[in-house]
This record gives sequence, structure tokens and C-alpha cells, in this order.
Amino acid sequence: MAPKTLLAEVLSGQKVLDLPKVLKKALSPATIALLFAIGGEAERQRAPLYLVGGFVRDLLLQRPNLDLDLVIEGDAIQLGRTLQKRFGGRLTPHQSFGTAVWWLPEDKKKLLRNIGSASKQKSSPQFPEFIDLVSARQESYRRPGSLPDVKFADIRADQYRRDFTINALALCLTGLRAGQLLDPWDGLRDLRRGLLRVLHSKSFSDDPTRILRAVRFAARLKFKIEPSTLKQLKSSLRFMNQISGERIRRELELALEEEKRVQVLQQMQKLGVLKSIHAGLKWQSAMGALLRRLIPSSALQVWGLENVPFTDISFVLWFVQLPASVIAAITDRLRFTADMRGGAVAAARLRASEPSLKKLSTSRLVSALEREPLISVFALYLLNSNNKFGQKLQRYAKEWRHIRSHLDGNDLKNLGLKPGPDYRNILERLRSARLDGEVKNVAQEKALLKKVING
Repeated sequence: MAPKTLLAEVLSGQKVLDLPKVLKKALSPATIALLFAIGGEAERQRAPLYLVGGFVRDLLLQRPNLDLDLVIEGDAIQLGRTLQKRFGGRLTPHQSFGTAVWWLPEDKKKLLRNIGSASKQKSSPQFPEFIDLVSARQESYRRPGSLPDVKFADIRADQYRRDFTINALALCLTGLRAGQLLDPWDGLRDLRRGLLRVLHSKSFSDDPTRILRAVRFAARLKFKIEPSTLKQLKSSLRFMNQISGERIRRELELALEEEKRVQVLQQMQKLGVLKSIHAGLKWQSAMGALLRRLIPSSALQVWGLENVPFTDISFVLWFVQLPASVIAAITDRLRFTADMRGGAVAAARLRASEPSLKKLSTSRLVSALEREPLISVFALYLLNSNNKFGQKLQRYAKEWRHIRSHLDGNDLKNLGLKPGPDYRNILERLRSARLDGEVKNVAQEKALLKKVING
């Protein structure tokens, strides 16, 4: 008989788990030791500590997740300062929400020694980069979409402020309740049934960004949005305009980071989510091929885009088939940076002018492309990667944009030309000759230079 999954064991009645055994399924020994060390500090503050949210959900579903969300029935910032003082690293506190991010110290072997755990491994121990520390709190919203008013509370109230039942599970790490799984809103039942359900009727109106998260989680986990939750979602779309562009953009960035990003955006289109963000924002099936494609890092290096965030490239590829005027309005709504706004608009403009660009000589094509952001030209290349124009654009990235004339300003000066604006025009003429194959070596370039000078 095949062994039961952890979720099956819990559903069969085992609500107190063997923590070391269970955590071993998902975390490195070093991270488990760190969690127990943090738990020890929490116990010294006489404050229960819990793992809450996505990690617990994915632990039960046997999905990888290193996003550790620790909730303390006490002062999370005080706990963070204690951890920083004892183990090092740095702390980013958020006083108004009673939360802190503890960034672990760089010397991971020293950290392992400090938490009292020996390691025989030669490589650096495996730890997360940071840990979120949260004071158990209750939230209330003055109006739909506003930031919440916060006050400290117990773990049950903290679970109730969560978005979905499957994200409201809590696993106690300390005290007599260590290993106990807290599930007051039947998240386990919804995990078994593959359902995404909100905890209360005001969930989406309190925070409309949960609408985007619902679609994202449903696609990632292959879950269905429970019928009454789906009805609430649709009726709450009208509140989307009360959310800041920055918050919506961040949720869309998370959607684009999903492995099933295309399915997420398709469902957002189907449910009217995108239209609720901006009337011109939409998803078309033709866009899917671009976003499904895995872009090799070697290709990004050729284009000089290796340090550009994947989501920035994805936004440009998503928007490139929209009219430039619509893109300008959408990027204003989502509070894009000026560079990102310009890159997205330029990509659409290049796509619209593609027929005329195909007719240009090499030098004139290079001149036209150099006036545009590289990310925009890259998008045009991806749209044409399987045709002759795409081959030209690839040569532009690899070769043509790096070509300069053999001669430079010193050569012009040695010929007796007085420095001035003509230098640039002459050197551009020589460069164009190289790009168009008019000259192939230094001698031919010098001969051309003499013709240019003599008029």
C-alpha cells in the first residue's frame, strides 16, 4: 500500500504533526535548525510562534516553497531586533503594520554555529535570504481598497485577515501546542477539493488586489474558484479603480512570474479583470506565443539585456500588439517608470512601422533602431525571429550596432580639418559605408574620406 500523503494524514485526523519529520520534507536541516532557534527566542518572550500561509499550504500539497511567513502573538519587531543582535544580519521594520523582514547574515556557516547546529557539509548551508516576521494582528478597512487599520490580536484574528481559506492555515512552532495545525475556516477541506474560497463576504471589497491573486493561485495550483467566491469576485471588480497603480502593477508582475502566466492572463481577460484595471488593457491569444517562450540568457546577453528584469521584458511583449496611445495610458495608470513606459510605447511604434523598416538599407535601419530602446528592438526581433527580417535584427544586436568607422577624429585632424560638427557627419558617413558594404577595409575608407572632404 502506498504511504499516505501529509495532506491525507491530516485529513484523517492527525492534527498534531511531528515538526522535525514534517519540516524535513520541505526545508534544509540548516533552515529547520534556524526555525527552532527563532522559536526559542519567541518562547523567551513568552509569545507563541506560527508558520502561516503559503508555506503551510504548499507543505501539505508537497509543493516547493521557501517563503517563510512567521507570525508571533507578540511584537514581531522586538523579536527581529533580538534575532539581529544575537545572530547578525539586518532588519527592515515596518512600524505601522507591526512587521519586519530579517535579512540573514552573509556568513551562513557562522550563523549555523550560532544557532547551535553542526554541519558536515563543505558548501555553505542552505538558508533562505530573508524571513518575514509578523505580529498577529486584526485589520479593518475604512473604505474599499484603502490600506488597513491595524491592531495587535491573537492568531485566530490574524488567520481571519488572510485572503483565502487555503492560505489561512497555521502551524504552531512553540510551547505545548508545537506541531498543532490550526484550521478554523476549513482550509484543509478546500485543499482536498481543489477550491479557492474567501474567508468572508467583504474580502474582495476590502482589498481588490485579492481578485488578481485569486486568478493567479487558481492557475498555479490547478484549483477552481468556488462559486460564491467567483460571484463576489465579479461583483467587486468595480472597486479596482480605487487601487493604486503601483499595487496593481506589482500583482501583475507576480502574475508574469508564474510558470502558467499565459493561463493567468487568459483568465483575467475572461473574467473582465484586465478591463477593470483599464478599458484598453486586454489579452489576445496571439500574445501567448511570446510569453510562453523561454528566452535564453545567452540571447539576453547578446542584446545587452541580461540585467533587465524578466517582468519588464514580459510587459513589453504583452503590450507590443496594443496601439501606442493605449499603451501610454495603461503605463500611466500602472505608474511605470519613464524608461519602462518609453520602452513599451516604442516597441508598439516599431511594430507599426515594420513594413517601412524592412525596406531600409542596413545603415538606415541601424540609424533608425539606435534611436529606440534596446528592449523595444528586442521585442520587434522576437516578433520576427523566424523570418529574414528577424535575422537582420539579430545581426543588428550581434554585429551592426557595434560597427564604427576605421578612422576617427584624430585622422580627420591630421588631414587638416578643423574640429567641429562636421566631424560627426563625416564619421557617420564612413560608418554607413562600412555597414552598407561600400567600403571593406581601411584603404577604401581613406579613399572615401578624401572624396567626402573634396566634395
